[in-house]
Amino acid sequence: MVRAERKYVDLMRQSTSGLFANWDPENPIKVGSYGRFDLDTSRFTVLGNIYDPEFQVLLDAVHGNFKMSDYPPELDPVEQDMIVTSTGARKHIFDPGSNAKKENFKKASFKMNFKFLSGKRSAVLIMHKPRLHHIPRNKVLDVLYRIPEFNGLFIVPSVYKCRAWSIYLSSKRMFFLFQSVNGAHVHNQVEEIVSIALLPSKVGFDLEWWCSSDSDFLRQGTDKDSFASPLFSGKQKLPLIRRYMRGMPVPDPEPGDKFWIDGCPGWEPVDEDGYDDPIWEEVIFDFFLVSEILTCYSRRIMSRMSRECGDASCVNLPRSGE
Repeated sequence: MVRAERKYVDLMRQSTSGLFANWDPENPIKVGSYGRFDLDTSRFTVLGNIYDPEFQVLLDAVHGNFKMSDYPPELDPVEQDMIVTSTGARKHIFDPGSNAKKENFKKASFKMNFKFLSGKRSAVLIMHKPRLHHIPRNKVLDVLYRIPEFNGLFIVPSVYKCRAWSIYLSSKRMFFLFQSVNGAHVHNQVEEIVSIALLPSKVGFDLEWWCSSDSDFLRQGTDKDSFASPLFSGKQKLPLIRRYMRGMPVPDPEPGDKFWIDGCPGWEPVDEDGYDDPIWEEVIFDFFLVSEILTCYSRRIMSRMSRECGDASCVNLPRSGE
């Protein structure tokens, strides 16, 4: 069984900077949400929202005059269609194949082919007419930083909403093209090819997707109100701010958003089917084994030096785990 959601989210995470993918865009992640990622499913679990009325209690504890209602989310202008491809996926000129009527695609709002390397999974995300929905920049996050309840949590300062979206996770099967050459049967390995187009709906004024594949890992949708959110950002508090002198309080963050950084979700690398990669577990084991050996060796060297110099004040290295 393939854990498609986990594999897709992991691939998109590797292909974007500070952004996370939503496997179910019709169940939107709202701007201002905060929570944590489920390391088993890679899904973002929402614990609350900074625009909820009950959140004001936490704000009052650090800044009595700051009201989130004075800083509602902002919506940027519509951008060009956004295409995010993971490693192993490539864009190509649209060609629906000989069985499709090409005149049906003349009014397409979007059309493109994608090729995927055989033997591994790759992913594609298409957003039609995306708009960035975000909290006001350099006005809110510096205040939110002072709230201790955010330690260890993620906050969602921005979300991409769009008019229509398409998600595709490729298979890892090997594809072959069989041909007859001079009476001999020849088979050549070929890449997986998928054609995707966004067409006017046959009923009403809506849009509808067309795809040459009927894969179980194809997910598509349209939304007249642009509520769907296929992509969102996740930020965490900068974990360390040094005091200038011992005994001084931690300084307040300077105006701006720079005390929030792109968060690391914490899940381990996954294999082609979305499960924990056993190779990674072996690497971690080897790392700790080598670390233990080096620590033990260093302890022996320091002990020998201590005996030779007769200096009892030599620093003893702590044992592993201390």
